[in-house]
Amino acid sequence: MIAALRSFGPTDALDVAIGAVLLYTAMSWLRRSHAMLAAGGIALLGGVYLGARLLGLHLTTWIFNGTFAVAALAGVVIFQDELRRGFEELAAWAVGRRGDPRPRLDAPELLAQALCELARARVGALVAVAGRDRLERHVNGGHELGGQLSAPLLASLFDPHSAGHDGAVVIEDRALTRFGVHLPLSRGAAALGLGTRHSAALGLSERTDALCLVVSEERGAISAARHGELRKVASQDELAKLVTGFYRERRSLGRPRPKLAELVLHRSAEKAAALLLALGLWLLISAGLHR
Repeated sequence: MIAALRSFGPTDALDVAIGAVLLYTAMSWLRRSHAMLAAGGIALLGGVYLGARLLGLHLTTWIFNGTFAVAALAGVVIFQDELRRGFEELAAWAVGRRGDPRPRLDAPELLAQALCELARARVGALVAVAGRDRLERHVNGGHELGGQLSAPLLASLFDPHSAGHDGAVVIEDRALTRFGVHLPLSRGAAALGLGTRHSAALGLSERTDALCLVVSEERGAISAARHGELRKVASQDELAKLVTGFYRERRSLGRPRPKLAELVLHRSAEKAAALLLALGLWLLISAGLHR
């Protein structure tokens, strides 16, 4: 290992930097997909393996080497949804988005007004506002619709006598693309005691970056689900600000370029951990090559 450090040069620094970026990207992806707990367990086993190699524990290293194939297969099974989503995000980033990425600025106010009218009338509703992730793989059934967002249209779709009132409406910018669709239920809905609509909103938010909005017909209250978290919305203004913030974040509308200091300091602990881990892996691999 001392020999590896002595031979450390600019090319090795670039190698460690690229590794750190890849590790930080993987950590960020796991954090967004709510899989950090399982990833922490895997990282702990990885740390034991690295320590065993550094200390020359041949039996422990041999056991880990023999179980790597099984662990890789188990990882694919555990993270299959997260892996598929990650590859979809990578493909979308590589291909790029066509068309104008900016949302219609009146969409948040229209949506907030429509849902508040439904809440006052005690009419249940479930709306999924699409972000960057594609929703086709996660929704089932329903009917195609090319209508423009409006309070009367939403009221007619969620009317109790409507065929699709028990399903969800999918909104992309200002267009209602589908109605009467079924969303995946949350994995922890039973423990939380949620109803079907709230469970479906939470379930889709666990799997995608969509913003899901629910109107309770029993309480006349509005809730919002995003990134696997469900919270109540107190007023129409708060709902409009929530949807506006979602559009701006997902569509990068009016987002200033971050400064270099902000890039370095944002989640600095995770970045430092990724850098140290990449350096440790480089030392381990280089030490093996210098033997």
